[in-house]
Amino acid sequence: VSAICARGCPYTCTWCSHSVFGESHRRRDPEDMADEVRWIKDRYDPDQIWYADDVFTINRRWFLRYHEALKARGVRLPFECISRADRLDADVIAALAEMGCYRLWIGSESGSQRVLDAMRRKTQVEDVQAKTRMLQQAGIETGMFIMLGYEGETIADLKATTAHLKTANPDIFLTTVAYP
Repeated sequence: VSAICARGCPYTCTWCSHSVFGESHRRRDPEDMADEVRWIKDRYDPDQIWYADDVFTINRRWFLRYHEALKARGVRLPFECISRADRLDADVIAALAEMGCYRLWIGSESGSQRVLDAMRRKTQVEDVQAKTRMLQQAGIETGMFIMLGYEGETIADLKATTAHLKTANPDIFLTTVAYP
């Protein structure tokens, strides 16, 4: 079952479409969201939840309140979600594991810092690698999104991405081709 806790993303990645939700970010009340997931669990008993938020852990305070709200309702369901490395820390990762997160997808996009900067990703290659290790140490599989063919990408950038994947060693990664 898919669920969405928030709409929109305030980040500035140049390849992303903001045509649906704009550049704002709107979250649901964490207790209301926990009530809905409790209802879904009671009504449908799903095998897992897919949190379809652009960045599930975007707001640390909201996320930790949501974690506590689920715990108070006795809800723990396996799930996967998407986040960014810069929105993860030890407390968030521990909460993800306790909530039942079995896979977290990181929008890495590239292993070349030059390409990431051109994309206006506001992320660091080394941070993606470090957070991948932290997730795996917490028992959470890490998926990684990689975008190839971004404008201006060179063979050296592709080699940096290959090296990044070897160093980060995600459990799974998916590639996409950049397009206008």
